[in-house]
Amino acid sequence: MKHIFIILFFLLSALPASGQKVSKYRLLLHWYPQAQFAGYYYAQAKGFYKDAGLDIDIQYSTVSQTSTDKIKTGDFDFAIMWLSTATQLRSQKVAIQHIAQTNQTSALMLISKKGTGTDRLEEFQGKKLGVWSGDFELQPLSLLQRNNIEMKLIRINNSINLFLRGGIDVCTAMWYNEYNQLLTSGLKENELNVFRMSDYGMNFPEDGIYANEKLVWNRPKVCQKFVEASIKGWLAAFEDVEGTLDILAKACGDAGVAFSRSHQRWMLQCFRELLLNPKTKTINTTLSRNAYSFVGSVLLERKFITIIPPYEEFIITL
Repeated sequence: MKHIFIILFFLLSALPASGQKVSKYRLLLHWYPQAQFAGYYYAQAKGFYKDAGLDIDIQYSTVSQTSTDKIKTGDFDFAIMWLSTATQLRSQKVAIQHIAQTNQTSALMLISKKGTGTDRLEEFQGKKLGVWSGDFELQPLSLLQRNNIEMKLIRINNSINLFLRGGIDVCTAMWYNEYNQLLTSGLKENELNVFRMSDYGMNFPEDGIYANEKLVWNRPKVCQKFVEASIKGWLAAFEDVEGTLDILAKACGDAGVAFSRSHQRWMLQCFRELLLNPKTKTINTTLSRNAYSFVGSVLLERKFITIIPPYEEFIITL
């Protein structure tokens, strides 16, 4: 009898504080573990999801298998995606629903070296631009087209080496990633021209939270709890920087990817500025109709889609 009580004690102690059953769900990230997804890893490690009755299995994309591949098959519950990617999927009748927009501001930028004849956007004419393929090209190429600027396009991966060696005049970069790599390579901020897409009328809301449409229909409360626990994770991660970096170090180690504490610290600070309202200390999760329509218009312009999915069908209010 004593053994039975001991077993019951451990079983009960493993339940969430509220006593509800913990259900398992899959969260897909669109890249490897890094501070870009710190809030989700923090919520998982600190038991925020478990407290909400959710057992979240975080799965990340790789070079050979992207989260988009799984989303198209319906093999997911939640996913983090750029709005431009999600709009294309929805236009292809993929069963996804937008449930929260954590990132309202684009971190994409173009970088050039001062004194090389690229100090102003107009001076880009005829120069070499290193640009990434896919969604990353939408803003830069649309910006050039709208300003009647023609450049020699060179397709690159996310490496900064060609720019450092002078092989291209202008480089595509994410503020929280490649820009910091340029600085750590030896370049100084006052040696670089920074052209933020958000400052040139090409702001795309980036990371948002999406759910499988069936899950939204059948278990809307689960989706609401996931968003709430994730936002709680982000807010706590911003306050507990060293603890967050420890969690990310483990996630990167488990994934077999390199981890730089200083670089991830930079990235986490960038996301603090991107996500957190400095006055209210809150995260706005609403995707405006105007922002959605603008991204859709650029996708149409670049022929990435043939029709913009209706806003009312894309957005779900929990």
